[in-house]
Amino acid sequence: MKTIPLLAATIISFGLTSVGQAQGKEIPEYKGTKQLMEGPYSNNLDAASYFQVGVKLYGRRDFPGAERAFRKALEFDPYMAMGRYLLANTYLQQGKNQLALEQYQIAIALDPTLSQAYYNLGIAFYKEGAPDSAIAAYRQALSFNPESANIYYNLGLALESQGDQEEAIEHYQATIRLDPDYGKAYYNMGLILVDQDQIGPATTALRQAVRTQPKLEKAHYQLGLLLVEQGEKSAAEESFREAVKVDPNLAPAQYQLAVILFEKGELAEAITRFRLVTELEPENVDAYRQLGAALTANGEYAEAVTTLKLAVQLDPYHALTHYNLGVALQQQEQYEEAMAEYQQALSLSPALAEGHYNLGVVLEKSQQREEALSSLVKARELFAFAGNEEKVTEVDEYIMQLEPEASLVDTQETPEVDSPGIPQMKSPETLEVESQETPKLESTDTEEMEPEKSEPERGIPKL
Repeated sequence: MKTIPLLAATIISFGLTSVGQAQGKEIPEYKGTKQLMEGPYSNNLDAASYFQVGVKLYGRRDFPGAERAFRKALEFDPYMAMGRYLLANTYLQQGKNQLALEQYQIAIALDPTLSQAYYNLGIAFYKEGAPDSAIAAYRQALSFNPESANIYYNLGLALESQGDQEEAIEHYQATIRLDPDYGKAYYNMGLILVDQDQIGPATTALRQAVRTQPKLEKAHYQLGLLLVEQGEKSAAEESFREAVKVDPNLAPAQYQLAVILFEKGELAEAITRFRLVTELEPENVDAYRQLGAALTANGEYAEAVTTLKLAVQLDPYHALTHYNLGVALQQQEQYEEAMAEYQQALSLSPALAEGHYNLGVVLEKSQQREEALSSLVKARELFAFAGNEEKVTEVDEYIMQLEPEASLVDTQETPEVDSPGIPQMKSPETLEVESQETPKLESTDTEEMEPEKSEPERGIPKL
């Protein structure tokens, strides 16, 4: 079985303030932070004054202002460990990771018991692509705070990035033991299990992820993909609907939902969702292909032609796109153009029996009977080779109508639309469907910093 590519995992860090906003979410009070900020950290009155200004500005998420205040405080008292730590946090919030690393290390040198500094040092190392150093910092942080679910979670993430899947799972499980509602730990564990082809346990983990964190749209999406692979289309449809309910702009989930609707014959909704995918991802050739096929199946031939021509522009070497474009043109009685598309399809896929069949039909419509007979005979051979006796009989009947001694009956073969099959699971090295996201801020029981993990996305199924 092919490996299922994974969506981006997340990383969490301590913050400074007792309450605040991150990504529009309420941050519950972090016990200990308020007391931490109220402690006396310098006997220098000027340093203490600037320090408190920095804390207030940070609380308002004015990180550049907080940076200036903490730097000023350190001019008056360069040995204030908490000032170094908080300055490092302002750097980290602004993406100045190297500067953050420097200040965390100075803070730890000044006060080796500053447990939060080890943790956020791990965050900075991880962001800078140094997972080994991040792991060492997280382990040190755990020695101070062995009951922190967040530290176990981030340590698991760093271990996973190093390919140590088993130990990563152990740390995600430890996260869940400490916090049974930690949805992202279930999610990341589920992704590893998928990578190990443990589909049953992976499905269970992803179900737990969406149960504990219903707004985790990527977990709904990944669960839907697993359910499709297991043939549970109704349950998969529900998962994809939940994903797009949380994030209507999650194009891969919209696409997969549209594919299922197309298969069910619910063309109007499928068309609406395929259209949305083309708006969200204008270069997504598969969405144009499927939209064109759905429009053709729904009798909307003019728009189907326009859509499939866009798909051809994006990828001129896909036989079924040319075939479906020929179908839409044939339905509009544009036989010359339809003939050209069928011929192009057959040049790319000579064994496409339906292409030979429909080419024979349009050749007959264009009064090219000899060429039509040749195409129909080829179609018959291919249908017979595939064991499709029903089509063989159908072609035989049509050929009989074209014989000179028989009267010609206008029985044009109704062009077939290439509807999507079961969504195929793409291997990790193939097409990504979602551009890598930029680092975000989120919230759990503490303030979180969440850069996306650079992992391949799930591919889009082929027509």
